[in-house]
Amino acid sequence: MACLILNRRCPANPERGGAEKYLIEMSKGFPVESGPITWVSSRVKGMPQTEKVGNLRYVRLGNEITCHFYGFVICLRNNWELIIDGFNGVGFFTFAFKNRVLLIHQLYSEFWRVIFPKLGSFLEYLEKFFLKLYLNCPTITVSASTKTDLEALGFKDVTIIENGCDEPKVNNSEKETTLTLAYLGRIKRTKNPDDAINAYMEIKKKIPEAKLWIIGDGPELERMRSQYTNCTHILFYGYVEDSIRDELLSRAHFLLVPSIREGWGQVVIQANACGTPAIGYDVPGLRDSIIHNKTGILVKDYQEMAKVVLELWTRHRDFYKALCYNAKEWAKNFSWEKTRKAFIDFLESRGFLKGDLQNKRF
Repeated sequence: MACLILNRRCPANPERGGAEKYLIEMSKGFPVESGPITWVSSRVKGMPQTEKVGNLRYVRLGNEITCHFYGFVICLRNNWELIIDGFNGVGFFTFAFKNRVLLIHQLYSEFWRVIFPKLGSFLEYLEKFFLKLYLNCPTITVSASTKTDLEALGFKDVTIIENGCDEPKVNNSEKETTLTLAYLGRIKRTKNPDDAINAYMEIKKKIPEAKLWIIGDGPELERMRSQYTNCTHILFYGYVEDSIRDELLSRAHFLLVPSIREGWGQVVIQANACGTPAIGYDVPGLRDSIIHNKTGILVKDYQEMAKVVLELWTRHRDFYKALCYNAKEWAKNFSWEKTRKAFIDFLESRGFLKGDLQNKRF
């Protein structure tokens, strides 16, 4: 089967995130005998232009803007049986192709105004304009929030296929003896990591020995390290392997998620799988991954985030323990195997998979 994945980043990109993790897991649903899958993305300095890894053939061309045009040209040059167009603020212009599927995790909306304050409103308009070209495409998204956003634009065929969850790579780590908070994710403005620190500073006024672990890499990491270099209880781990990530999540008491918006909130479920509830902003995506007052708490700002943590820690420990238990049970609903099956079922239902491939998908 000639399958083409179009996504602005590949899994080796330093800026990789949940979208790349999702596509990697989906690609495992195709049997090796179906042939290689071509993945077109941007190219980062030092990366080979083409590379074969397992059943994936990576083609890296241009930057995160021009790769969309290169991807479109590659669509024209071959007779692809399936094209997966990863829409991240802009797509690869495949709306007129017959065998295309749109994959979108979230609308950028508020992101544009944060990243480009002067052009934000115009770029938000452009995003919606380009999306409307895909109205008749079979579409996959990861949350009810994004499905609602798409349907408001006029999309008719939107299927939710939620993210999976990695099995925790940890052996019964005990929680820290002192209150410990964690932030996990890219260190960039759209993830709002400064608000995690703002919440922590409010908590520290009441509990001076409290700790905050910042886990992840990104463009704002060095700035934040310099800014908070004298705060001895704030530890910046940078990028860590999955086993260390899960150990830290298991030992922390709360995950703080102050994102502006999310497609789903992969870090929430990963923390939940480690027995740690999330306190997150009441925004699209996090409203889907956090069940308010059951697996975590949704809040409006960092002041409320700090207030909730303090109340749970000092006055409502039984409720906190219930959140931990419910979070771990909630995470059991998600696995990459389940997500892959839903993805292949979707492709079969739309007639993309035919013949022997239907019987050899795993």
